[in-house]
Amino acid sequence: MYLDFYAFKSKPFSLLPDPDYLFLSSKHKAALEHLDYGLTDQTGFILIIGDVGTGKTTLLKYLVRNLDEHVQTALIFNTRVSSLELLRMVLREFDLDEDKKHKGQCYRTLYDFFLKQYALGNQCLLIIDEAQNLPPQTLEEVRMLSNLNEGDENLFQVILAGQPPLKIKLERKDMRQFVQRVTMDFVLEPLEENEIRDYIRHRMRKAGREERKDIFTLQAYERIYELTRGIPRLINVLCDGSLVYGFADGLREIDAGVINEVVKDKKIKGQFFENEPAAVLTVKGQTKGASVGKLSALSRRVEHLEKKFKELQDLKNDQTIQELEKLLAGQTERSRQAARECGEKDLIIKSLKQRIGQLEERLRTQWQDRAKQRTQEP
Repeated sequence: MYLDFYAFKSKPFSLLPDPDYLFLSSKHKAALEHLDYGLTDQTGFILIIGDVGTGKTTLLKYLVRNLDEHVQTALIFNTRVSSLELLRMVLREFDLDEDKKHKGQCYRTLYDFFLKQYALGNQCLLIIDEAQNLPPQTLEEVRMLSNLNEGDENLFQVILAGQPPLKIKLERKDMRQFVQRVTMDFVLEPLEENEIRDYIRHRMRKAGREERKDIFTLQAYERIYELTRGIPRLINVLCDGSLVYGFADGLREIDAGVINEVVKDKKIKGQFFENEPAAVLTVKGQTKGASVGKLSALSRRVEHLEKKFKELQDLKNDQTIQELEKLLAGQTERSRQAARECGEKDLIIKSLKQRIGQLEERLRTQWQDRAKQRTQEP
């Protein structure tokens, strides 16, 4: 939608955990150093704790992509599973026969595989993301896997990444044996305020934008931090929405007002750190949310056109301009009425788009005619 308008080659604020877009903030760089050290030193379990949207999965994918070719990796994301299901998933990730009916068979296959890889000089690594969802019995199964290590030699290592509930779960008394296997742990925190601008510009460069001029104003960066508290996923959501709004309004620069408008139009409150009351559009006792955002954007387009007509105040005596002003005033009122009633929302949106196109074309024609007249005047 807005890629060409802002000179992007791809979406800069996608929510997918793409390692190409990883921004190594001070916290993410420290976390990566912990992981590298733990793998090099071949320690026991490595634990990464981070709140929702702080970039744990992106960090893990970046780590896996840059591992030595001698590291055999199993990456697990689906963690709402039983202990036997987990063992089968580990087998599948290591390209082993997962058609095992008993845990004993799974352990035997994994042990033989680890021994073989160790003899070949390879290292085996099991990474479990979203580990906070693992049931206690499945967590215990992960601990039991560490018993496959041969004496002082680590045949494989485990990285666990999860949200804060994982830490609470591991603090239970029945998890003491598991915790004793954790030799390194790190808390991945959100970005600092002074890193927000660098993070956003980093992602825009990765998306192909080469222009040096900033899209976001300094006030916009400050507002983004206030609303997101530095959580990368929330920053992506807010910036993507702001670019959509900016494109709809023809804005080359995004200020704090656009940021606030995006948050205001959000139907699901509580996503950002703001205390604005929920704005709900109701018609005859029913909540209408499907097209409020579109109607809001269209209304802003009409207001934008209205400002353009005000620039023609010196042409007040021009009969055509006066007719256009009346037409626009009527259209603005109709759009507001449509937003209130929202009964035939799809028809209203289509009509508004057509009318805006007509108004823009007539406005452009009037400007061109007026410019020609002025050039011909003596």
